[in-house]
Amino acid sequence: MSAPAKNRGDGGGREVMPSECNAKSQGVGTYPRPSSVKGRVLAALLAGAELTHLDCWEQFGSSRLAHHVHMLRDGGAGWPIKAVERPVPTSDGRQATIAFYRLPKSTIDQAGEAGAAYIAAVAAARGRT
Repeated sequence: MSAPAKNRGDGGGREVMPSECNAKSQGVGTYPRPSSVKGRVLAALLAGAELTHLDCWEQFGSSRLAHHVHMLRDGGAGWPIKAVERPVPTSDGRQATIAFYRLPKSTIDQAGEAGAAYIAAVAAARGRT
């Protein structure tokens, strides 16, 4: 019986990204493994999406968007992800306040070609080239 894999908090292991995806030198954050949920979340944000927890569940099969954002923002990756809370109607007529997460346009622009290459790497990892 082998020992379980060690959880390093990065979605299942670290993977060295191709040099065109290493944008840390450009003042942008570091990129997680393209096949991880964090990678898919970051790719969506780099593509200009604004995500909610429901979006994360429907698109990536994870109910942990706040965790993924925390790891991308405060957990060492350094992405300046913004959260804006907005009221939304619930199915029973009440109002709930939920967070909408996005990257500033300036960060997306700063990621430039490296960001575009990363989005492509995530799509390839999902089999969507």
